[in-house]
Formats: sequence, C-alpha cells, structure tokens
Amino acid sequence: MQKRTSVQQIGLVLLYLGLGAASALLWARIVEFQRLPSWHEEMVSGLAPAPNQYRPLTPWIAELLMPLMPSGTVYVHLAVYFTIRAVVTGANLLLFDRYLRTWFSPAAAAGGSLALAAIIPFTYYRAVQESDPINLLVFTGGFWALAKGRDLLVVPLVLAGTFNRETTAMLPAVYLVARWGHVPAKRLAWLTAALATCWAAVYAGLRLGYGPRQAYTQVFMLKENLSSWLPTTFVLLFFGVMWVLPFLAAKQAPILLRRSLWLIPAFVVLQYSVGVAQEVRLYLPLAPVVIPLSWWLLFPEERKGASGPVRRRARR
Repeated sequence: MQKRTSVQQIGLVLLYLGLGAASALLWARIVEFQRLPSWHEEMVSGLAPAPNQYRPLTPWIAELLMPLMPSGTVYVHLAVYFTIRAVVTGANLLLFDRYLRTWFSPAAAAGGSLALAAIIPFTYYRAVQESDPINLLVFTGGFWALAKGRDLLVVPLVLAGTFNRETTAMLPAVYLVARWGHVPAKRLAWLTAALATCWAAVYAGLRLGYGPRQAYTQVFMLKENLSSWLPTTFVLLFFGVMWVLPFLAAKQAPILLRRSLWLIPAFVVLQYSVGVAQEVRLYLPLAPVVIPLSWWLLFPEERKGASGPVRRRARR
C-alpha cells in the first residue's frame, strides 16, 4: 500500500510538471517573443513604464538564470521565461492539489488542479506580461496557509509577492474577513496591520526607488471595458458556470471560502476600472476561491467526512 501511494504521488508530481511544460510551450507560441528581450532589458535596467516597472521580481529571477542557459542562442530570453513559466505553473498545480485536499478527496483535488490547468492557457495574451505565474503561486500559497491555519506564512508571501505584483493587496483583506470573529481581536488587528504594512512598505519602496513613470495604458479603463460586449464575454467564459456555482454553495462551505467570496465583486469592479478586462489573466487570483466552492457544490460525496459516492444496488 505504501509503495502504491508513493507511485501515485510521484505520478501526480510528474503529471503537473508535464502540464506546466505543455502550458509554457503554448505560451511560447503565443507571446511576442521578439519583444521579450527589449521588455526584459527595460525591466532590469529600471526603464520600463508603469505599472510594469513596479513588478521586478520575475525579470530579476530571469536575469539570474540567464548564465545557466546555452550561450549564443538568439532565443535565450524565450528559453529562460519558458523555464520559469513551466516550473512555476507545475508548482502551482501541485500546490493547488494540496490546497484542495484540505476539504476534498485526492481524486477530487486532482480534478480541481486539472481544471486549473485547463483554464491557465486561456490567460495567455500577446502582450508581454510575465508576472502571472508567480502571482498565482503566491495566492495559492496564501490560501493554502490560511486553510491549514498557518496564518504567519502569509506574511513572507505578501512581502515577496508584492515585488512581483501589487495584486497581493487582496491577501490582507482575505485574512481579515476569514478570521473575523474566529481569532482574538488583538491578534486579528496586529496581523492584519502587519500584512497591510508589508504590502505598503514594499510597494511604496518600489515607487520611491524607481520614481514616477508614465503608464503604458490609460489609468482608468472602465469606459473602454464597458464600451463593447467583447471584454465581458471573455470574462464570463473564463470561469464559465463557476462564476455562479460558488454563490449557490456559499451557505454550507468552509468559512475561508464563503467569506472570501465577499471580495470577488469588489475585485472584479477594480479590474474593470484599472485593467484591460479581456486580459482574463487578471482573474486568476480568484481560482483558489472559485474552484473549491464550485467543487463543494458539484461533488458533495468527495468532501472529507462525507459517506462517499452512493453505490447502486446490485441487481438480483
């Protein structure tokens, strides 16, 4: 039994890493790889426009990996970013599996990770924006930590994640709503303040360090996002029916999930206001809420503690 379990675990790890590589290969066929070297050099040289310049973590990881790549190839930047995306996407799927196992059977958890793997390729867009894989990993890690009661682990995730994307501002809010009334008020106040301070310190430091920058798009995009039916169509198709299922499951779902659901409308409105809505990668941080809540409704027999699938009576 132990040997069989080990084989299953190794198989799942290899499956997720393989899916990460396959997903990265699709990204490589879509991205404007001719633009990638100049984008990278702008980022590491501190010459990129806002908001990209305030997201330096992924380019600097790529810069550190450059010497490890075969020299002389014209595709060295593509190879480095392919490697980052493949490894981080595989890690995302593996961590998402472990996160879902908090409430579901291993089979259902694997199904949730495979659903995420199917969604990720639809976030690829020709514009060069490489912070998404690590951003999703930070959010998955944050929700995993909260689901396991390891709240203090969210602090380093916010610290590191904010160097990659300012979207991590959502994590202090998730902690606040998830723990409200369930931890001592003093602990709730100081840890919420610590998380918010970590985010503010990193982001303010990046803004001060790099200085003000002209944005490469309009700052407010609400009018443009609502001027056509196309952006909203992309958003609706991204999660599909899983935009609706979580609200049907919320009453009986775990408190972390149902309270995090409160933040989704505000998050979507924010992205419509300052983002390009049809770039559905913006909504990936919602996956740790949307997918498990959908699973809670769709697969009640796979919940931990459930009696299991109903067996058919044998025919006489």
